[in-house]
Amino acid sequence: MKRLSHIIVLALAVLMLSAGSSFASSFPTKNMKIIVPFAPGGAVDFTCRLIAKVAPKYLNGKKVIVRNMPGGGAVIGQTFVANARPDGYTLLGYTSSVVNNPITKKTTYTYKSFQPVVMYCLDPTVLVVPANSKYKTLKQFLDAAKEKSISVATPGYSTSHHIAALLIQGKSGAKFDYIHNQSAAMQLQELMGGHVDASVMSSGEAKPHMDDGSIRVLGITADRPNPAFPNVPTFVSEGVDLTFGTFRGLAVPAGTPKEVMDTLAEAFKKIVKDPEFVKGMEHAGYPMTYRGPKEFSDFVANDAVLMNQILPTLKKK
Repeated sequence: MKRLSHIIVLALAVLMLSAGSSFASSFPTKNMKIIVPFAPGGAVDFTCRLIAKVAPKYLNGKKVIVRNMPGGGAVIGQTFVANARPDGYTLLGYTSSVVNNPITKKTTYTYKSFQPVVMYCLDPTVLVVPANSKYKTLKQFLDAAKEKSISVATPGYSTSHHIAALLIQGKSGAKFDYIHNQSAAMQLQELMGGHVDASVMSSGEAKPHMDDGSIRVLGITADRPNPAFPNVPTFVSEGVDLTFGTFRGLAVPAGTPKEVMDTLAEAFKKIVKDPEFVKGMEHAGYPMTYRGPKEFSDFVANDAVLMNQILPTLKKK
């Protein structure tokens, strides 16, 4: 009898192993989609499209379709994914705004409504001005902003770039008047059109426009000089104790089964380490930073602690 029970347990274990192996080899059986909760043209849109280009090689030949769902500073797209079926087929372009929005706005979700799959980028913020701006250096800009309020464009209220600007204010004593836009593309139009004095954006978003001479980068919130931004000082080097970055990754709705998560994690680890993806990121100036589900989840939880200390000063909308 005892021997029979051992045989039954062994048989069940083999069956479970076989089922798991079968799932891993068959998933996905249809195309997947990434919801980008921002308008086309920004960093999240660009990097998710790079992922979609490489993905079929690692997802049984199935496509990843990028769908832009902007609105509410990313709330509309984030709400859609939080409520999506947790089957692994709907992913979110997962950024710092997932943490920030529930603190500053009325949302039906929190960052715990999602399970991180992969982080592929941690991008410092840069302070930029139009190419013809009278502000030539970070010190000159900050000195002027202490005397008189300067207009600063952001891609939206309570976005990570808005938060970065608030941190710059708090750490430096500068005074800013904010112009909040609906997207990074609109923010850039405001800046290049001369409608605002300055803007804050990710280093990856700024680099091509710096390279073509459209904008001037005054400072970067990295902890050390960045070779991609020659002669651009860090805020720390100018006496402002500030390092800050925007994370980018992918997540699925909470409740997604473990076997689905394991398969997604393995596939997207290969996708974001694929030479074609890495080359595309490097060419565009987006710094690569890989974290798997556990490490990414821990990073987001720590970020939430920091944001809960900073953001309550912003009223919920």
